Amino acid sequence: MSKNFRLKVILRILILTCILCLLIYCLLVAEKYLRSVYLGVFATISILEFIYFIDKTNRNFTTFLTALLQNDFTTSFAETGNTRSLNDLHSTYNKITRKFHDLNSEKEMHHLYLEALVEHVKVGILSYDENEKIHLINNALKELLQKPQLLYLSGLKSVSPELLQVVQSLKPGENKLIKLTIDGSLLHLNIYAAEFKLKDHYHKLISFQNIKNELDANEMDAWQKLIRVLTHEIMNSVTPISSLSDTLHQIVQREENFNETTVEKVLQGLDAIRNRSMGLQSFTQAYRSLTQLPSPKYELFKTELLIDNVIHLLSPLLKNVDLKVIYEAENIQILGDPKLLAQVLINLLKNGLEATEKSPEPRLCIKVNQTPRVSIEIQDNGSGIADDKIDQIFIPFFTTKPNGSGIGLALSQQIMRLHNGQITVSSSQAGTTFKLEF
Repeated sequence: MSKNFRLKVILRILILTCILCLLIYCLLVAEKYLRSVYLGVFATISILEFIYFIDKTNRNFTTFLTALLQNDFTTSFAETGNTRSLNDLHSTYNKITRKFHDLNSEKEMHHLYLEALVEHVKVGILSYDENEKIHLINNALKELLQKPQLLYLSGLKSVSPELLQVVQSLKPGENKLIKLTIDGSLLHLNIYAAEFKLKDHYHKLISFQNIKNELDANEMDAWQKLIRVLTHEIMNSVTPISSLSDTLHQIVQREENFNETTVEKVLQGLDAIRNRSMGLQSFTQAYRSLTQLPSPKYELFKTELLIDNVIHLLSPLLKNVDLKVIYEAENIQILGDPKLLAQVLINLLKNGLEATEKSPEPRLCIKVNQTPRVSIEIQDNGSGIADDKIDQIFIPFFTTKPNGSGIGLALSQQIMRLHNGQITVSSSQAGTTFKLEF
């Protein structure tokens, strides 16, 4: 194509040169002025045709690039009726145009697919830029907030000023739970934030999920489990008390003269009733301690000091246990109530001691880290917790121990929630690990 184009240019230059030479000859040597006029006209026409020939390729190229810049893929160039080089060039233009058209169609398909996906999910999605201009809001969020349209983030203030404040203060990777009442309906919104960069502009992506139904279901399930445990404990105490009372009543009615044997039976029955009553009273006191936790008195303290105090307190019980304390970072501090958190560590260490009673080489390990949240792990090498029990260990009064009260772990969970933290457990046949995160 390039050689063909050069050949045409050279040919036109040679023709133009010949015409100019004849023009000069006729004008200066032969002095044939009429022919000189004709040759001048021919020279002018040749020059204009040469310029048009050169500009034709440039015009087509400019048209081609302009169409691409404007995303206009309807422009086409004739592939016949021109020179072979121009036909090949036009064919290449058309192929490139069709390729860009296919790419643009594929991009549009992906965009429509993502739009359909965003609209299909039941989670509310909101995206806005650094100027708080909203670029994306799906139907799920519009229905959730009862807002048909939002242009700027400040529009959330009409829904709830608290919601606007939470969204603005939410950091990327952070989530918060907020309660809202919209048109008389109570919502429990779990809000999560993410951030991304698009064409040198930062965008914030917020997801809103109403978890009220899930919370209600979990709450109902927890109440049912608690009621089963309470019913079991109360019936274990009330049934023998009722039975013994009925027996004593029959003895008193049947016997007119009380001999030593009768008196002894009555005393034994009354003693049993007293013991079961004391057990029921102890149970209610444990329930009271679980439901009436004192408010934390926050202070900033070192985890090392907290752990050292707990170990010193439990030192008589830790004599035959291989205890290791590992600090994976230095000068780790916690903002909390050291007395309440010490009770959590005591409960977990006692659980670890009881889990390793049958182990030939009992071991406990306390691991402290900060990445960036502070975490304290208590590991033991006991036999672990059964899979069907591990999801019930935090239920109040549930216990797998013969003489356990079942409030230690429930109490620990309550204390961690008061500190905006959480307690998790993982277990296998090699042992159990409780993890506290602040």
